[in-house]
Amino acid sequence: MTATPLTEAETDRFLAPLARCGSYALAVSGGPDSVALLHLSVDFARRHALPAPVALTVDHDLRPGSRAEAETVAEIADRLGVRHAILTWRHGPVDASLQARARAARYGLMAAYCTAHDIPALVTAHHLDDQAETFLMRLKRGSGLDGLAAIPEEGDWAGLTLLRPLLEVPKARLVATAEAADLPYSSDPSNQDARFERVRLREAMAALSEIGLEPEAIALSARRLRRARLAIEAAVDRFLEGHCERSPAGYASVSRLDLLDAPEEVGLRALARLIAAVGGSSEPLRLAKLEALLEGLRAEPDKAQTLGRCQIVPGRAFLAVYREVRKTGLPHGALRPGERLLWDNRFRLELGAGEAEAVTVEALGEGGIDALMNDQDGALCVPRLAACTLPVCRRADGRLVLPDFRQGAAPLPAPLSRHEAGFDCRATFLWGTS
Repeated sequence: MTATPLTEAETDRFLAPLARCGSYALAVSGGPDSVALLHLSVDFARRHALPAPVALTVDHDLRPGSRAEAETVAEIADRLGVRHAILTWRHGPVDASLQARARAARYGLMAAYCTAHDIPALVTAHHLDDQAETFLMRLKRGSGLDGLAAIPEEGDWAGLTLLRPLLEVPKARLVATAEAADLPYSSDPSNQDARFERVRLREAMAALSEIGLEPEAIALSARRLRRARLAIEAAVDRFLEGHCERSPAGYASVSRLDLLDAPEEVGLRALARLIAAVGGSSEPLRLAKLEALLEGLRAEPDKAQTLGRCQIVPGRAFLAVYREVRKTGLPHGALRPGERLLWDNRFRLELGAGEAEAVTVEALGEGGIDALMNDQDGALCVPRLAACTLPVCRRADGRLVLPDFRQGAAPLPAPLSRHEAGFDCRATFLWGTS
């Protein structure tokens, strides 16, 4: 059967969640799926008198022609009357885990752009075939409920709402939609490269279809599993509310006894939530690694563990989760007056428009702590492991200046709640759920 383009009624049903966003960005690679999403979103916004989206294209700079493909998307966006930006991944040699590294870079660049431009939501063109492939990939690894629930329709990370409104739409219909709109699209050669697991599974899907296992049935199973996951997540919410403390300094603590006494599924998910937020990684944690972590906490209760860019440090009654500092260190970023910056996928910094000069944002580190302690009296009131990973601003003359870490009515304890008088810079930790 020939695939047909999406109708206006179908578009309205699938894209309805976008109406509540106010403004949002679209991840548009230039492939048929994302080009169709761009076309549908522009039409949806026009018909419902909503603000036009912003289109973002990441040039991974991994093969010849990638820039030209990004510029083709820019031409399509211009034709549709949509603002567009090309974000380039600057990198050295890339060999191991190519697709995972490219994905992390892609999301990091788009999140940074959205933070800088005060865009609260990012929309992707994941579709039904992606859902089925993800289910099979995770089934192969022996994933649990979260893995088999595959790609969620909505999540949040790094202060962004992530929306995937096309998960019920087969890829063929998105291709038909792009072609019916007479929009050009590109094909990534890596989608034909059998070195990648997803490509091999995509080829195997044809054989599965011959025995009646269609992508629609697989995606339906994933959707039903997500319903079960939501029920468990509600129990995790209640557990964290009762047994966890989260600090605006970017670390968390959870009652060790309550964590180990909780139903194992709740304990695993609570740990995953805290590690995802404190570590700031866009990649989900493997269930096997979480299980090993929980078992290690039981077997060696006094031993610190690491996972997901975090250190999990046991105390007398609590386990503390801190951002881990690896050999590569934490990022540096430039922040100009009036701008916002996403730092380490964990903090949003805003420098007041009235500031006279730009600053560099970096981790406070041991040296910064020592400098602060030399400048003022009093003991450090934030755990040292947390303080080392706080963002600090460096002026052009080399002086370190702390931003204001207050969130609502809950300032950090002194001295880290103190910052240079008149320095207008705010730092907000981004507690997300996925």
